[in-house]
Amino acid sequence: MRCRTDPDDVHDLIRSCASADPAARQTFQERYGQDIYNFPVKIYGVPADRAVDFYVYAFERDRIFIRMRTFEGRNGIQFRTFLAYYVLRSLFLEWQRGNRELDTVSLSDHELAAGEAAADPATEPADQPPSVLPPNETVSTLWRGLGPEERLDLKLLSLLEYQLKAEDVRLLSRVSRRPLEDTIALLAEVEAGLRERDVKLAKLRDELDSVWGWIVLRQRELQETSEKLRLMGSDHHSVAARRLAERRERLERALAKRVRQRESLLVEIGGFKMTTPYKDIARLLNLTVGTVCSRIFRLRQRLERRLKPGEGVP
Repeated sequence: MRCRTDPDDVHDLIRSCASADPAARQTFQERYGQDIYNFPVKIYGVPADRAVDFYVYAFERDRIFIRMRTFEGRNGIQFRTFLAYYVLRSLFLEWQRGNRELDTVSLSDHELAAGEAAADPATEPADQPPSVLPPNETVSTLWRGLGPEERLDLKLLSLLEYQLKAEDVRLLSRVSRRPLEDTIALLAEVEAGLRERDVKLAKLRDELDSVWGWIVLRQRELQETSEKLRLMGSDHHSVAARRLAERRERLERALAKRVRQRESLLVEIGGFKMTTPYKDIARLLNLTVGTVCSRIFRLRQRLERRLKPGEGVP
């Protein structure tokens, strides 16, 4: 039976989080991370991949910690209820209004991703980050400064491009407390799912190219038709003019339909993230999605701080 969180502990936790206590914030993410991740999925039907974007948005600039400071527990309201219906709902609506697309996993905003190719094989590290960025000494130094499990987290994010080595698979088996054979089977299943998504994305891009080509041709045809009508001048009541006018109307309707199709394809393609979904990383690590969100978010924050000007890379 699950124990209810002690109210005094919640108030202490909120105060410590508001004071930027790292241990308290980690505890908060571990305790409520699953609730935060699931909120937009359960309440608003947001796809799971986009839920990760919301999770990051909620913690960026301490948004969630600033809003939850007002919790006092009046009228017996439980903190989880307050968190969902006052804090997360407000943050979700704000996030939707901003209509922003966050890069939650590549860390490329701060020159960190998973990778670099060494220029000199003689000095190449035995374990390198997945190849996402061009060679960069800062990235290489950061990568060497990460612990084995932190490196594994980043490699799991890039499974489509990065083939795990034998030692990576053994580490995954240990941290997930799963037999090696089961780990290999689950890993193959996740990789197959990623390849299917990659194929689907390629098909969508091909369809987008085809639609755009059709639009270009029909726009040219529409311009030619309109020009013919213009050149007919006052003779626009003739049979030929009426046919041209009807043809122009058909082209305009067809173009409007194709433009809507193109916009729909762009939205669908824009929603694709070819990094590994957090739910699959959670399955591989045998953790909850909320815990995975917390781990990646904390790692991202650490690396961002190390890459800030004036802060050396350890």
